[in-house]
Amino acid sequence: MTIEIPPDLQQFVHNMVDTGCFKDETEVVGEAIRLLQERQRRIEDLRRDIQPALDQLDRGEGIKINSEEELRLFFDDIQRHGRQRYDEAKQKRQ
Repeated sequence: MTIEIPPDLQQFVHNMVDTGCFKDETEVVGEAIRLLQERQRRIEDLRRDIQPALDQLDRGEGIKINSEEELRLFFDDIQRHGRQRYDEAKQKRQ
């Protein structure tokens, strides 16, 4: 396989080899591809994780927030419930 890399990226690849981070250009490109694969995997995982919430929104099961004040109250409520759950779990451990 032959690929062309733009000059600015070529310089970066050469710098990575010259500084000893990689033994050759192939290693640099291979690592870049592995990182891209990992990024793609994480994106797919995220999409899979949020799909149930997106489905709920499609069914009209979302919460509509009409103002900054409502948003603040919504997050305050989440925080309050989170603290309650934390305190309950802490008491169970004691």
